[in-house]
Amino acid sequence: MDISRTPHNDFFYQVMSRKEKALTFFRRYLPEKLLSAIDLATISLAESKHVSDTGVSLYNDVLYRCEFKGEQPGYLFAMCEHQSTPEAQMPLRLLKYNIATIEKHQKQGGEKFPVIVNIVLYHGSKPWNYSTAFSDYYTNPSLGKEFLDMAPFTLINIPKLPEAVIRQDKELGFCFEAFRCTSYADPYESFQEAVLDPTFKASLDTLPRAIKNLVGTYLGKYIDQSKHSLEDLANLLSVSSQEKEEIMTTIAQSIGKEYMQQGMRQAKLRIARNMLFKLHLDVQAVKEATGLSVEELIKLQQEARY
Repeated sequence: MDISRTPHNDFFYQVMSRKEKALTFFRRYLPEKLLSAIDLATISLAESKHVSDTGVSLYNDVLYRCEFKGEQPGYLFAMCEHQSTPEAQMPLRLLKYNIATIEKHQKQGGEKFPVIVNIVLYHGSKPWNYSTAFSDYYTNPSLGKEFLDMAPFTLINIPKLPEAVIRQDKELGFCFEAFRCTSYADPYESFQEAVLDPTFKASLDTLPRAIKNLVGTYLGKYIDQSKHSLEDLANLLSVSSQEKEEIMTTIAQSIGKEYMQQGMRQAKLRIARNMLFKLHLDVQAVKEATGLSVEELIKLQQEARY
């Protein structure tokens, strides 16, 4: 059930925008060589939305400012990749984000280029068989590395991580377990198995309500409600009848709100199609009238050609 356009990215941002969760994530999954060069005490959440010269929005998932050794400014850019088919051109996609980040850094007064560490969290259902190194995408990798290169990104492949590794962290591990479960045919059954694991079961009582609500709302968009109800999901997350009722209410309100937002979006798309193809208005005029992005309107035009 796909209610939100980017539910995985939304969930990832909601988790990782919490500084304490981000610190746990970076300490757990960044290579030791990188950790020794970064002052994690200096990290702060940065704006991660950019607009390209063509007016197309480039959305980064989570971007943190930080200081490296030698007073070198830098950023830790973590993105969530959830497609069932891995992104073959991921290094190019990251490069576009990095350029936008460098340009924004300079507009804000930065004289030197910042160091950008790229981290990709993948939890798709198919294996990731592509290189993480930019130079490997050239016909001649050694030549590409000599004249234009970008450091390999850090790939965190959730389906390949041992469950014991994911579950070492109480709150972050609980959220990442939810990610892992949505890559299986029945997310509810996978999550039920995880919750019954002694590692998680012992900490369920002390998990913050906000984390339970976050995980419940996310999984509520993916469980097959013909087999498992939202009440079943709330039962897995709660330790009392009062908590169960509160979690169920939160999940239902969130999903209901997204249904409404999705309906409003479909209405905007219908209006945009009429303005583009019947009234023959230009993209900028339709953008101002509907609030849709240039990227979305160009996609509508491209779809109409086929």
